[in-house]
Amino acid sequence: MRRLALLFLLGSASAFAQPSINQGGILNSASFATQGLPNAGIARGSLFTIFGSGLGPASGVQVSSFPLTPDGFHGTSVAVTVNGITVKAPVLYTSASQINAMLPSSTAAGNGSVTVTYNGRTSVPEPVEVVKSSFGVFAVNQAGSGLAVATHANYQRTTFDHAATAGEAIILWGTGLGPVIGDENAGPLPGHMPDVPAQVFVGGRKAPIAYQGRSGCCSGVDQIIFQVPSGIAGCAVPVSVQITDKISNFLTIAIASQGGVCSDMSQFLSGLYSELASKGSVSTGMVDLIRSVDIFPQPPPIGNGTSDPVTTDIFSASFLRLTTNNFEDLIASMPLEAVGACTVGYETLSGTGGQYVPGLSATYLDAGPSLTLQGPGPPARISAQTTGDYSATLGDSSGRLYFNPGTYTVSGPGGTDVGSFQASLRVTSGFNWTNRTSISAITRSAGVNLSWSGADPNGSLLIEGQSAAAAGANDVVIGIFTCRTSGESGTFTVPPQVLLALPSTSSFSMNGDTFTFAELGIISFSADQLFSARGLDVAYLSSSQSVRQDVTYK
Repeated sequence: MRRLALLFLLGSASAFAQPSINQGGILNSASFATQGLPNAGIARGSLFTIFGSGLGPASGVQVSSFPLTPDGFHGTSVAVTVNGITVKAPVLYTSASQINAMLPSSTAAGNGSVTVTYNGRTSVPEPVEVVKSSFGVFAVNQAGSGLAVATHANYQRTTFDHAATAGEAIILWGTGLGPVIGDENAGPLPGHMPDVPAQVFVGGRKAPIAYQGRSGCCSGVDQIIFQVPSGIAGCAVPVSVQITDKISNFLTIAIASQGGVCSDMSQFLSGLYSELASKGSVSTGMVDLIRSVDIFPQPPPIGNGTSDPVTTDIFSASFLRLTTNNFEDLIASMPLEAVGACTVGYETLSGTGGQYVPGLSATYLDAGPSLTLQGPGPPARISAQTTGDYSATLGDSSGRLYFNPGTYTVSGPGGTDVGSFQASLRVTSGFNWTNRTSISAITRSAGVNLSWSGADPNGSLLIEGQSAAAAGANDVVIGIFTCRTSGESGTFTVPPQVLLALPSTSSFSMNGDTFTFAELGIISFSADQLFSARGLDVAYLSSSQSVRQDVTYK
């Protein structure tokens, strides 16, 4: 009986434990922007999500009708205090680990706190920043990345085989346009909000907006109806929303040049798409000849400790069988294909945070014990690090470089899974980032122009940048942008709406040391040289030349 009584008391204490909000666990319900990012504030009138423990019942419960009840839902209530004024946020969904709620439009803007009360016990306050507007676009994966929830006028979601087309009106779904006037608890308050300075960018181009305001279905849910600009097509075209200096999460939509079915430019990716779409898996070979020039003066592990350029020549090859149970989401998160477009993503390090990873699994394929590389210099034999994975540093600036101009041939004897093959590629080494030394401190709101010479005119060019910031006491969040252009263009301007999505450069602590981390770089790719071998559905040989340096984003 004593043991039964003890178990009962323990069970009762657990059932009525104090709710706990995770550090940095208050996020926009669409973008899930992490603390430390410029768009992490919660907009007045928007939906927000609280992560933690003991927040509500073990099994999730969702509201099913209006009116909403700010005083509590299934024992859970949420209070938001800013400037000494407390408002109650109606709960739309509650469970032990997650709450979805609507921040009342009447909430004051500023820094404040959130508390959760469940069954009469209240959590410790968690900091929150309340802003007028900060838009988040809903994602199909419900994690803020990949495919956007974008629909045709008939509310059918845009997909690869029902893609948007130029001139069409598309509805983008999100939350965070800003406050409205009226009783939000009684039901949705649709209506155009012309005073919100929203801008939609599709594939890097500004799209005309026909409507921006609450949806007719739900309180706190916004719609932006925009017209698809002409001259843009692809299966993963970036889309984002800017309001003043706040940039939404970058997601993708499918746009077709004609016929409602999207397509992309890369021969390799086109083959990858078709195989994954038809059978859910694809066997691939990827062989890369890489020259990397780095200027990272900070000491290791962030830099290489010298302000002089450090050049490294690397051989890398992987033979993989890729399998996905979510083809659309996978392709949406792969490298963008639209020329002239940019996208932004995020990583959270050293703590509990992280970005959604598509449902992709990879199995290495046996292509033999080693591969051989022949070119202008001495032949190189690259042994497998593990089955199907080959890499080696062939030269560097401290000794002798390897990738001199000329034709290089990669051959493999074959193995259990992959047959013998041979592929050749012409490599040049004249790529030069011509205005690199004039770029050090970058004002994000002004954009940044890069110029270069010597890129492969038949290849492509990626401009990449990263910036890190503290995301609470234990996490570091890194904003990463990528822009694609043609190698022959010679110049590209990274627009402000891309750079404003990065955190400004600031110091953070890791393992007791203080660092800053921000860089900018250009990668020039040759045109893919496809090759075939037994057991492979699609394979390529490519070369690249990259230059990266430390910068500061202001």
